[in-house]
Amino acid sequence: MVVKRWMVAACTVLATSAATADVRPAPQEPTKTAVLDMGPGCRIQLQVPQKAGYGGIPPESGFPGRGGITIENPLNLKRKTYIEPLYLRFFCYDADPQALSKGLPVRFDPHANVWRRDMQNLYESNGFELDDDFKKTLERGVRFYELRSVNASGFAVTQDDVIGDENKRRRVLDYCLFHDKKAVCSSFDTRMGYVPDIRRNPKNDLTPYALKILRSIEFIDDATTPAAPAASQ
Repeated sequence: MVVKRWMVAACTVLATSAATADVRPAPQEPTKTAVLDMGPGCRIQLQVPQKAGYGGIPPESGFPGRGGITIENPLNLKRKTYIEPLYLRFFCYDADPQALSKGLPVRFDPHANVWRRDMQNLYESNGFELDDDFKKTLERGVRFYELRSVNASGFAVTQDDVIGDENKRRRVLDYCLFHDKKAVCSSFDTRMGYVPDIRRNPKNDLTPYALKILRSIEFIDDATTPAAPAASQ
């Protein structure tokens, strides 16, 4: 995966907690269709809030295609303090389920053609054996989501910080959607909110909001270059 997060050390330990059920964005929130062109095989369209900014960049100079969406004040909250935007970022990859799920608590089942939660895939990414108590802590929290859209399928998983200043611990989301020989995946941890805020009020969790957008992704035909007009006689 782009970000190998599960390197267990004294200063880097992540766990997860249960997420709430899917909740649709407010009915009054107007939406629009965004098109992100991230190169051959990774041209997608999806439904985003009318206020969202977005863009895509085809591969260049050895970098894969990439794109992103920025949504200011995604929950339409009214308060005087700063509200962090929601950033959904994508990288375009070759569809290699094993490589793209490395270090995450998920695994692709080729026999059933589905993604499943798999804690062992998480444990195997660490450089040393985890004790049973810590495994239980992880297992109680990891929340897996299956992603299916019009012509793509994949996974999403949330994870919570469990060390450091409790008031600054975050919930993050990783995701991948696969179509044919390509996949679009999160380019780094996508922030869903602060864990203490979510515990006080589940509506502070952006996970349902983000999943709604991700499940609207549709891979579309690559743009073609218009033919040059014929020379006049």
